[in-house]
Amino acid sequence: MKKLILIFLLGIYPGTLLAQPKNYSVGPAPRDNSSKAELASFRVAKGYTVSLFASEQDGIANPIAMRWGPKGRLWVLCSLVYPQAIPSEIPNDKLFILEDSDHDGQVDTTLVFADRLDMPTGFALGNGGVYLGQGQDLVFLADTNGDDRADHREVVLSGFGTGDTHQNINSFTWSPGGELLFCQGLHNFSRVETPWGIVRMNEHGVWRLRPRRMQLHAFRGCSGQNPWGLSHGHWGQPFAKSNGNAVSELLPVMVHTENRHPPLDIGGTRIKSMICEIIDSPALPDDLQGNIVIAGYFGHLIDRLRITSDGAGHRGELLDPLWATDHQSFRPVDIQTGPDGALYIADWYNPIIGHYQASLRHPDRDKTHGRIWRLTAKGKRTVRAPDYHLMPTRKLLESLCAATLKERERLRIILSNRYADSERRAEIHHELANWISSFDPLDPHLDRQIFEALCLHEWFEIINPELLERLLGASDPLARSYATRVVGRWHDRLPAPLKYLRDSVADTHPRVRLEAVVAASQLMSTEAMETAVLALNAPTDRFIEAALRQCAHALHRCWFTSLKEGQLAIDDTRHLAFLLDQTSGRDAAGIARTLLEDTSLKPSSPAFPVLVMILATQGSVEDLDWLVAKAHGDLQNSTPILSAMQESASIRELKPRNPNLNSLLTSAVTNGTAAQRIHALHLIGYWQLLDLSKLVITAIFNTRTSPEVRIAALKSTSHFPKIAEDRIDELSKLSALSGDIQIRHAALDALTAMNAGRAAQIATEALIAAGPSDSLQPYLIPFLTRSDGALALSSSLQKTELSLSLRSRIRGALGAAGLHSANLEKALEPSSKGSSRSIGLPVYSQQWIDSLAAEVRKDGDPKRGSKVYHRDSLACTKCHVISGQGMDFGPELTAVGAGLPLEIIIESVVWPRRQIKEGYLSTSITTRDGLVVTGHLKHEDSERIIIEDAITRRSRMLAPSQVQHRQDAGTIMPPGLTAPLSREELRDLVRFLSERKGK
Repeated sequence: MKKLILIFLLGIYPGTLLAQPKNYSVGPAPRDNSSKAELASFRVAKGYTVSLFASEQDGIANPIAMRWGPKGRLWVLCSLVYPQAIPSEIPNDKLFILEDSDHDGQVDTTLVFADRLDMPTGFALGNGGVYLGQGQDLVFLADTNGDDRADHREVVLSGFGTGDTHQNINSFTWSPGGELLFCQGLHNFSRVETPWGIVRMNEHGVWRLRPRRMQLHAFRGCSGQNPWGLSHGHWGQPFAKSNGNAVSELLPVMVHTENRHPPLDIGGTRIKSMICEIIDSPALPDDLQGNIVIAGYFGHLIDRLRITSDGAGHRGELLDPLWATDHQSFRPVDIQTGPDGALYIADWYNPIIGHYQASLRHPDRDKTHGRIWRLTAKGKRTVRAPDYHLMPTRKLLESLCAATLKERERLRIILSNRYADSERRAEIHHELANWISSFDPLDPHLDRQIFEALCLHEWFEIINPELLERLLGASDPLARSYATRVVGRWHDRLPAPLKYLRDSVADTHPRVRLEAVVAASQLMSTEAMETAVLALNAPTDRFIEAALRQCAHALHRCWFTSLKEGQLAIDDTRHLAFLLDQTSGRDAAGIARTLLEDTSLKPSSPAFPVLVMILATQGSVEDLDWLVAKAHGDLQNSTPILSAMQESASIRELKPRNPNLNSLLTSAVTNGTAAQRIHALHLIGYWQLLDLSKLVITAIFNTRTSPEVRIAALKSTSHFPKIAEDRIDELSKLSALSGDIQIRHAALDALTAMNAGRAAQIATEALIAAGPSDSLQPYLIPFLTRSDGALALSSSLQKTELSLSLRSRIRGALGAAGLHSANLEKALEPSSKGSSRSIGLPVYSQQWIDSLAAEVRKDGDPKRGSKVYHRDSLACTKCHVISGQGMDFGPELTAVGAGLPLEIIIESVVWPRRQIKEGYLSTSITTRDGLVVTGHLKHEDSERIIIEDAITRRSRMLAPSQVQHRQDAGTIMPPGLTAPLSREELRDLVRFLSERKGK
């Protein structure tokens, strides 16, 4: 096959050989960089064949994104500037057009459509040109004279964040209705000026641009910290792919609000990946149809999920990969279904993917190679797509319904190009009207025809209420759901949009109800919220509830103002409780109290505990007094109130003054249910009610009391040690007695709050006596969660001869709980006797790392390393997951060897604070009453701090006023965890980790 390279000069260079300290790439550069060698390394699933479509021989190096164009040619965006520009050089990244003119599956011609680009990260074709993301700008490129060369450039929007180059705007994808969706990552903060005002988005999320109206919306969160990949199903169902494991349902969070909702993940890969291409191709096997295919850039594979319906959303099941390899430079970064039905994969081809593991100017960053691979199925013939771009408009329209998913998108793009000029809007309107008039009411594909027609009306912003109503009445619920979405888009140009939404929110299908809630969020009116909340009249799921929460935030100013003014037309208390639960402040508490004062609201109502919680946690002292009175008057139904007051007491220094308080708590402790007794005992401690101390003491030492209640009483003394300060001897005995182990642990915790030194003596004895299967954490946690506890315990341990195995087990227990203490580290240092083989905690040294890495490569034994990894004393499995096994609190290690070089693994294991993975920074807070909370910071605002507690693995909420001292920038993994290991054991452990590659 003769190849013609029309534009050859790429500015490719072998690497910037600047003087720099030694650094490590993610993997060593291959000795043989040929496409032949890489292809030979592929392990392809049975029934498939992989071939090379294009490579550096065709001018392609470092491809980042690709799209199929109107003429059936592949457009490929390449960046040699990434990840960092060199100040002395003019950026010259390029957008190529590749053509396979003889349809043999290999490129024949390479053209450069645009050059002198500066680290572009994505693009989309349409509306007569190319939308391209480049740094802070969304740029539009156009070829005005038909020579396949961009001769017009304009900045469409500017102000997108550029905090991290691999998180810049990316994944440009058209919705069926001509909305341009794209992503941004965690460290980017955007302020984009539009004709509708400045649109902001801090950190990660998805953007939606409606180009013909220049409307820009920001959807926060959506999928992981760095979303990179968007797609739409046959009826426009949107999905997002994080650059982590997850694929997420996008629709419920497509609500323009400052509130960031957690992603609604529906499935995912074993390891980090990107892109979500939905398969619809006659050239590929039936069992692949409808799958989401994913680019495993981290683990060198092409993964796939089977997608099925799940209520209003979907679920994904991970299947075997389409292909995998151990080739370190295979980095799939984009996947597109071609016009021929084959699957095309952009291979960035690079041994380095890290942005902090290796220098941005590291010479091993490959700036020369790049591949486009082609996956076909054995026994299946690829198809020859018609020359759509040459067809008359009517023929294009008639081709839409029978075309595959990606070809329908291409047909819409062709039409958008053909009628890009606003002056031709009347022409496409006329063409659409004639086509619609030809629809056969008895055609079994009528819903699909109306859907496609409506999508094109959206694309050209032509409002057609009659067509919309036809699709709203479709027999297919997915057709109705999409029509409901259009109501939201067109709401400001429809005579009665809420009429349509009220019908949709009562639809029998949950997907239609979900779309109604999301659509209502765009109307910015009280009536829209009154409509959306009707979704609660039917069964809900996590997708509908998420959308309704976001809608409540988006429309908060409207409905909350109406509620305060008595104008909100929502009579169902359950609905009001849901809305109030999405807000905060005294106003919300006041409304909750008004609802609770209505005698028609029964304690058995699902709204009752929600409203009580709002009032208790956001109301005033007077509100707490009212709750005390209500509970005192109806002890039988007081459980929700007592529970809410306990929650309030744990995060606020607010205590009721109602004179019936003591009577209520006494009645609850002496005559209440187990739950009521537990809540009441906690409240006695939180509110420091010394007059009720006898109730607590009686509950602690009454052996006929249930263990749960006794533990609650002991925790009450932890909150207020003065309750039991004259019972230290008895608490000491209770801490040391054989019996219920949980009561012993709770007693030790209470004793630590009163007399840490005495508690430390008991804990030390318990640690020495603990059997091999006994957990040590309960004897350590009370001391590490109090500001003065670690010193007391370390002093006690230093007075005792501890065996090496016990020292090691204690280290492991501390590591599993994420607890650090310099005092305890010193106490656990092994004596010189019998410790000569331990590596200890060496001073950081590159030479030490290099030496150990050489030993790992030569002599490391992964089988022995696996045994080291699974030792209880190291507690690796308490925080890390490998292939689904272990606990998910720290970074997943399933493919750590695929993503990190050996040297970085060593550094991360021996000196964990030198390599803290993004998203796993720890926060440690000491409260004003001396408690210490350590974990991952999940949320912070002016009213609350939420930390995922490293000990309980649950969310812990604190008020900012409770904080005395705070330390960030740490890691849960304590330093010195590997200190007891011998050099051989560490060597084997590192070898084991280095071979975890996600396969």
